[in-house]
Amino acid sequence: MNTKNPQKERIFPFVFPWRGAYNERKPALELLKSKGFTLIYLAIIWTIVGVLGFASTRNCEESWQVALQCEYAFWVKNFTESPLIFFRNLFTTPILHNGLDHILFVSVLGFLLIVQSHEAVFGSKKTALIFMSAYFTVAPFFGLFYTVGLDLFPNSEFMQFAFVRNWLGGSLGMFQVYGALATKSRKPWIMLSGPVVFEIFNLTVLGIDLHISLMHLMATFLGYWISLKFVKG
Repeated sequence: MNTKNPQKERIFPFVFPWRGAYNERKPALELLKSKGFTLIYLAIIWTIVGVLGFASTRNCEESWQVALQCEYAFWVKNFTESPLIFFRNLFTTPILHNGLDHILFVSVLGFLLIVQSHEAVFGSKKTALIFMSAYFTVAPFFGLFYTVGLDLFPNSEFMQFAFVRNWLGGSLGMFQVYGALATKSRKPWIMLSGPVVFEIFNLTVLGIDLHISLMHLMATFLGYWISLKFVKG
């Protein structure tokens, strides 16, 4: 077996989903155990879609299935109106997705590339904690940011827009795990520049909401800092 650590030899320290931390072959049962968080998360989100269909960010009256998922999504307005629901939904919004492109993005790029690579290196528990920590740091920060921002700038369309839709999906946690994985890169600054370029493309070409890009980028750099300071692997 190759005993060198490829994470410090490569700029992008990803591993194949069917391999271990050093891209080595592992027995099937051991491999499944080492990717437990990835497998459980993917099973949950695809089961939800299979049972309830896709969620919606705005049209919450389409059906009872959509209304139910809207009830458990992240709404900025709940930060002050319903703090307990705001807190509860930090647990549920990562498993809700609003379209096939959304869930495929999180499943393929997010989990089959990024998250399972981190999990192979750091373990399931640390990966799950870093993933979920995005929703208990970045999401509340922006809940506060937009709430205060709307009070200060009540006519700002940018601030108003944060309240007219919900925000959901696993991409926030995915970006935080990506940032954490960058601590294993030979050149972290190159790896960290990836999401910056990606979000510029999203904003200028795909026309994604700036609010989403800001959350993704904060999660990326926060994940890097958290892993650098507090996580060993």
